[in-house]
Amino acid sequence: MESSGLGGVPILIVGAESETSRLQTFIRASGSSFSNAPIIQIQDCAGVKTELQARQNDMCLVLIALPQATMEWLELIRELNSGTSTSRAVAVVLSDAREVISASREHQQRFFLPLDQLTPNLLGDTIQTAWEHAHLQATNNRLQAMQNDAEQRFKDMADQFADWLWEIDTNLNLLFSSSRKRPTQGANPGQRFTTCFLPEEQLRIEDDFAALARDPKPFQDRDYWSMDAYGNRMCWAISGTPVLDAAGEIKGYRGVGKDVSAQKASTDQLFHLANHDQVTGVYNRQRFYDELGRSVRISKREKRPGALLLIDIDRFSYFNENYGHEVGDKLLVHFAQVVKDNLRNGDFLARTAGDEFALIMRDVAEDDVDYRVGRLLDSLRARPMMVEQGSLTYNVTIAVITFPEQADNADDLLNKAGYTLHKAKNKGRNRVEKFDNTIPQDKEGGRKLEWLDFVTECLNDEQHRMVIHFQPIVPLNDALKTKDFYEVLVRMVDQNGNLVPPTNFIETAEDFGVISKIDNIVTTRAIEVLEMWHKQGRKVHLSVNISAKNFDDDDFCQNIAKKLQESTFAEGSLVFEITETSLLRDMAAVRKFIDEMKQYGAGFALDDCGVGYSSFNYIRHLPLDFIKIDGSFIKNLHRNQEDEAFVEALNGVAKKMQILTVAEMVEEAETVEKLKKIGVDYAQGFYFASPGPDIPDDENVH
Repeated sequence: MESSGLGGVPILIVGAESETSRLQTFIRASGSSFSNAPIIQIQDCAGVKTELQARQNDMCLVLIALPQATMEWLELIRELNSGTSTSRAVAVVLSDAREVISASREHQQRFFLPLDQLTPNLLGDTIQTAWEHAHLQATNNRLQAMQNDAEQRFKDMADQFADWLWEIDTNLNLLFSSSRKRPTQGANPGQRFTTCFLPEEQLRIEDDFAALARDPKPFQDRDYWSMDAYGNRMCWAISGTPVLDAAGEIKGYRGVGKDVSAQKASTDQLFHLANHDQVTGVYNRQRFYDELGRSVRISKREKRPGALLLIDIDRFSYFNENYGHEVGDKLLVHFAQVVKDNLRNGDFLARTAGDEFALIMRDVAEDDVDYRVGRLLDSLRARPMMVEQGSLTYNVTIAVITFPEQADNADDLLNKAGYTLHKAKNKGRNRVEKFDNTIPQDKEGGRKLEWLDFVTECLNDEQHRMVIHFQPIVPLNDALKTKDFYEVLVRMVDQNGNLVPPTNFIETAEDFGVISKIDNIVTTRAIEVLEMWHKQGRKVHLSVNISAKNFDDDDFCQNIAKKLQESTFAEGSLVFEITETSLLRDMAAVRKFIDEMKQYGAGFALDDCGVGYSSFNYIRHLPLDFIKIDGSFIKNLHRNQEDEAFVEALNGVAKKMQILTVAEMVEEAETVEKLKKIGVDYAQGFYFASPGPDIPDDENVH
């Protein structure tokens, strides 16, 4: 249809002969682009229908001069405007009768003209307007049909797609969810994205998307777990990209979820082992640290208070010594079950030490904390553990601190809670102690200041007060025996010449911002030693631990990069050891550091691997050269089948990713034989050699 004029499209003028002749004259006199269009005069409805029938789907214009509203004419107007007519007609009604205009409007008629005051120009302009409106309406209908077809086509394809396609708004409400395969059958538009997954994943998902809301960017392969209709755990690798509005503001995310349960099937048990305490079945210390940080961040963001309880079983060693370790383990299990029976939905319980548990209570008022602590104590008193000799009664000491009011980050929260628990024990145990911000932590603060003075003295006299020791990392197969491999460990020297291990001063160094100086000195010395050995023709690799605080320290990174760039030793001779804690602190900064240092030939190892629930994800996504399997899985390897299964699986994953494996804390010959059988590449521990200031000779290494 041309919008500029009617061209050869006929104009049907319907009405009394006197009116149709007058209208024809006005059309010819209008001088418009359609003034020469063919005109057909018709006096009745039947003639109009016959003419339209003859024209089938051709376009035409119908001018109806209607003095009064009759059912026959109104029915014709309805047909013309509803599209049921065989011809595509554009209608204009001409009448001075209000009832005609009113009745025609009820039948969707849009264009009207008066008969008495009609002029050629008015008629011409109205015909042109009606024609252009019809053109726009036809275009809109065509585009709408195309859009409907496209949406249906996308929906049909999405519903046949093997993966889950999804879209959410900024409130995490589903806007679209393909139907063939999805985390749960309830994953429909309008539902919360978090409800598609396990309840324990909710906070992690909310935390992830809160971070993405602050820094919108695409993400890939974030693993979230759900439950299928048969009660089986399913793992979904979720990838997405931000959806922006016309102003560039984020209005949601859309992406794809891939069912990777088959790949994860062998790691499902490992997921549980890596996240749960093996004795009690509650969460372990590493998972607790992760969850505590996440809970504090969400509490601050959503302004919902929470509480942390540290619970210590009083004189637990007494039960082990007098009843045996088996009864001691049963006591731990019994205690954990009593606490679990008192948990609300969303509470988080973990065993953080031998006789110490931590309970995170989210979204809870201070008064409610007091009530729930009291109820927990009542339950513990009412449910003593039964043993052969009768019932076993025990007491607990509890430290309580609220967040974010009393502490707004996980480290501060844990330090204050630990201080409060320590104070409660000194007061005689079997009590509940609430943290009080008005009372300064003089002793704890004083101890840290003493250590800061000690570290500062050593840094000021680093040539005499800071030494590095070496502990061999021993190859377990002949193919790797072409080079020596050692971990570099720092020691400080006190005023009496005694060596002070890093466990005594590293935390203080990190808290007071001097850790970068320590790491810089240790790494520089390691590079100098490697350079010297390289010139002597010795093939040696050294690994150095890097604190999480240094990855976003530009001066530290630039200094180490410069020294590596100037070095001449072989690529991969220097290996940086990073921990999961540093990755959780700032994954982007760690990845940037890895990429930059690898340009200068550095290697990387994931230290303490296996203690965190993200270990497998880091192995999958980071360009690692080594993983160092945490000693907690190695120490009893030859006596514990679960440890053996975990190490075997971790080693298998590393092999597939072409990553070498190192077992830490090896102390017995039986452990070495088991590691060789599994296929672990290297081992490190006191069985081979203790750390020392000199490289041990081969005969002094097992």
